[in-house]
Amino acid sequence: MTAKALAAPLLLALALSACSSAPQHPAPQLPDTWFSAAGAHPADAESLASWWRQFDDPQLTALVHRAMQQNHDVRLAMARVDSARAQLRQSRAGLLPSFDLPGSASRQWIENDQDAEPGSPLADFIPDDDPIAFDSWELALQATWELDLFGATRARRDSAAQQLRSAEAQTVAARLAVAANTAQGYLQLRALQGQRALLVEGIEVARELERIAGLLFHAGEVTRLDVEATSAERASLEADLDELDIHLAEAQLALDTLLAEPPGSSAAQLAASTAVPLAEQPIAAGQPIDLLRRRPDLIAEAARLDAAELQALAARRDLFPKLAVQAAVGRSGFALGDAISSASNFARVGATFGLPLLDYANRGAAIELADAEGEGAYIAFEQALARALEEVERGLTRIAGQQRRHAALSRTRAHRERAHRLAQRSYELGEANLSEVLDAQRGALQARQRALEGRTALATAQVALYVALGGGWQAGGAQAADTGAGE
Repeated sequence: MTAKALAAPLLLALALSACSSAPQHPAPQLPDTWFSAAGAHPADAESLASWWRQFDDPQLTALVHRAMQQNHDVRLAMARVDSARAQLRQSRAGLLPSFDLPGSASRQWIENDQDAEPGSPLADFIPDDDPIAFDSWELALQATWELDLFGATRARRDSAAQQLRSAEAQTVAARLAVAANTAQGYLQLRALQGQRALLVEGIEVARELERIAGLLFHAGEVTRLDVEATSAERASLEADLDELDIHLAEAQLALDTLLAEPPGSSAAQLAASTAVPLAEQPIAAGQPIDLLRRRPDLIAEAARLDAAELQALAARRDLFPKLAVQAAVGRSGFALGDAISSASNFARVGATFGLPLLDYANRGAAIELADAEGEGAYIAFEQALARALEEVERGLTRIAGQQRRHAALSRTRAHRERAHRLAQRSYELGEANLSEVLDAQRGALQARQRALEGRTALATAQVALYVALGGGWQAGGAQAADTGAGE
């Protein structure tokens, strides 16, 4: 073989080897510790897995479980997992032989415009019919197997496995979002119920102040302006109560939607007012690198990036030659009119070989498209990671601030309630009038309302931090994702 004859295959082999690997992306940059919580303790995996139990509220736990089972978003995410699993099975099938049972039958009519001469050898084979019917048929069992010599099909199979892993992680993310929304909706509902109770008590105080102002006006000790001011305060509180009832009904309907239950279900089940629950145990944040193993959205984005890189690899492997083998066994026959018919068994084997040459531009564009999608997946992963770090840092900062605020508001409430008790004591001793007692009671109610707002804000911040840390990632869900990745 001449040097020129060897040059073309050598150049082709060099070109293919240069395109055989997909671009690799660098590992994400992560800080060693949290900016807002240096020296954070290791995260408690068991507490994070079912973080809603840390609030020690059976009704909250029951609502979260029902929402994760019935919510429409979760059910849609589970349907996407079924679709990804079917795609994985389809990609696996490309590695296996395919078996078909093809059959065919045909009839042709040929115009017989020439008669065979008597005594001719053809006279025994050519029917006298005009036209002549020619029948043929074939039935076979055929096997076809495209050999994955260079791994394009295997790369697509592995990509489908990563897509399944991403879909499973997205299902967990959907469950976590539903759990968080349900918990926050429940906290808001309990806060509104507490505010309503305080507002009703405040209206009673305002009515008593209005009554006292009317008596003092008739006694000539206050002016009509004082009476109108107390009446306006009482009417304003009643208007606030009407608005709060609207918000309370909206919160109940929002919970019904999250639970995928008929409107009014939450109003009947959560009619009794209870205190806003708090997670008493401190939340251990762990280290930033833990997010990559625990947050389902990051796991989903990482799996999507792996899938995109495998698709880019498969697009490059499509440049390599393809080889397929075929084998078939069957029976075929033919008939020429009513005179001649024959049937026999047959077997055949064959192979096809293909090497893309003129289609290189199309395949090159496919490689560029796969690379662009891989780059987009990497940017999306970096963006999700940055957002996760920000959410945890913000959650840690908010927790610390809300804890201090809650403690200060609790102290304020204690002082106001002590002042109210002192005013009552002074009134019993004749050292203060009823108006002073009611003013002290109104101050205590306002302090209790602000303390309730602080408690609700702290509980909401706790939920947000649990979610930011990846809480809700059940062990079973993680195992399912790992199993999908290995398929």
